[in-house]
Amino acid sequence: MKSLKDILAIVVGIIAAIGAIYYFYKFVTFPDPAGGQASGWIALGLAVVAFVCGLIYFLGHVNKEEEIHITQ
Repeated sequence: MKSLKDILAIVVGIIAAIGAIYYFYKFVTFPDPAGGQASGWIALGLAVVAFVCGLIYFLGHVNKEEEIHITQ
């Protein structure tokens, strides 16, 4: 069973990734070349949140399985 930390990291990470894609799309398709900078910063921030959630999830599973050595 997954822990609450894992489930929270997955849910927040997926929502942040979807938000980052949406705001990046808004940033790229903004009609005024000088505008839309706020959407770019929001997209970058959400991408960082998604990346950190991925790190929390994957680094939480490092060395969880004990190895049985051949000499035991």
